[in-house]
Amino acid sequence: MATTIDHLRIDHRVRILRDFSDANGRKYHVGETAVIREMNVDWIRFDLSIVWERDGRKESLLFRHARKGPGNGRMREYFEVEERVPLPEDTIEGRRARKTAELRASVPELVEAPITDPQLYANAVARIWALVARNRFEEAEQQIQLILEAPDEHGSRLQDLADDLVSLAAAYLHTPDGEVYDWFRDRGIGLWYAWGSQATSGGEGTVRSGPIRAAEARVPQRSS
Repeated sequence: MATTIDHLRIDHRVRILRDFSDANGRKYHVGETAVIREMNVDWIRFDLSIVWERDGRKESLLFRHARKGPGNGRMREYFEVEERVPLPEDTIEGRRARKTAELRASVPELVEAPITDPQLYANAVARIWALVARNRFEEAEQQIQLILEAPDEHGSRLQDLADDLVSLAAAYLHTPDGEVYDWFRDRGIGLWYAWGSQATSGGEGTVRSGPIRAAEARVPQRSS
């Protein structure tokens, strides 16, 4: 649980209501504002420390327990709390940027030679990912065809590949890599429909429509 001191809150802007000096002799004046980033209490001495951002730089303030001026029980006299100002990495944009960086870092190393061994299915999917991430779409398509043309012992290869490509698309949904997202989405949904078309009866077709609808819900069409 984050430390609170009177009404002060971390990641909120405060406006100074009265001039004061902290225990280190730094002076602050009415009307100045800063964003609190850390607050701590020394439970032995009951001193208070605050780290805030002011005028583009961080400052550390110290308030003694017995000192007049700002302190526990007196903060409302000196500070007005204004709007929340989250750190950049705590915003939606910041989280998406971090996710994009992590995703790009996790792209597999590219194996240049096409993978033809049906026992190396996971490696083949990794190669597709590596190719698409590098915008080498034609080669990725060729690898897809090699996967689908290989012997399918369990009869689930098409469904597995459709699901894997949709999962890769979902990973790129909230990233700026729109071309990669669109490619994985289109090919994944296309393979799901190809799987659905293999139904041998109306009842089976109805059953197969469920996974197809679920896949489409995972990867909506992005607005242009």
